[in-house]
Amino acid sequence: MLPILFSIGGVHVASFSVFLIFAWLVWSFVFWKMLRTQAVEEERIFDLTFYATLLAIVGGRAGYVLTHWDQFSGDWLATVALWVAPGLSLYGALIAGLLVLVYLARRYNVRLGHVLDGLAFAFPAAVAVGEIGALLDGSTVGLPTRLPWAVSLVGIVGKRHPVPVYELVFLVVILVALSFLAGRAEQKKWAYGVLGIWFFLLFSTAMFVLEFFKESPVYWRLRANQWVLVAIFAETLGAFYVRGGGREVMRPIIARIRQRIRHGIGELYGRISKRRAGNHTTTS
Repeated sequence: MLPILFSIGGVHVASFSVFLIFAWLVWSFVFWKMLRTQAVEEERIFDLTFYATLLAIVGGRAGYVLTHWDQFSGDWLATVALWVAPGLSLYGALIAGLLVLVYLARRYNVRLGHVLDGLAFAFPAAVAVGEIGALLDGSTVGLPTRLPWAVSLVGIVGKRHPVPVYELVFLVVILVALSFLAGRAEQKKWAYGVLGIWFFLLFSTAMFVLEFFKESPVYWRLRANQWVLVAIFAETLGAFYVRGGGREVMRPIIARIRQRIRHGIGELYGRISKRRAGNHTTTS
């Protein structure tokens, strides 16, 4: 691991900080590129990017403090002092940034579908870059393992799962899958925002599984991040049903299920009627 990337005199530059900046540059560029393709005004893109970044930092810090409360009990100043007690929550940043993007899209009359489709490519690309910094920093601690690709972390006993590598691989797979889906979306004339919905479905599922490889507290049989991912998946599933064509897909399935239920009830009622008729004849 390489927590300190380099030093200049007495100033130490953390690897995670450097890659976090690179991740933001990737996010802002890809997001800008995707929205410009949809003819969204430059000024609106700048506002969306700026306020989403600002709220993501606040939400990321708040999420980290809430899930690591034992580190800050009795020291309120440390909750805002990133340079003293560093730490950000990816999912806190995602939720806060997404909420402000939804709000501003409605306020600025920008199609929410364009924003979600832009986020579908910008967010995983940025997080993939950030995962390199997390691996070098050793901030994500995996469970102990004897696998050949296990890594040693500074201050941690034993070799661990390289969870950032797993997440990086999954994010690349998601980007490839989204590129394929983007081609289908263009051919089939999908509604705007469907790619964004597919991203959240794939992302929440993949990250939910990978949380089992992390060393983190368990609450009601799941990690804290997993409960957040379950909520994201549930909301996205609802959006897919309403916006992503799920309703059209489910209608014939539900109709067939109802038909089979009615048919089964009819057969059951017929059998009961025959038995009753048979019993009545015997009695007579």
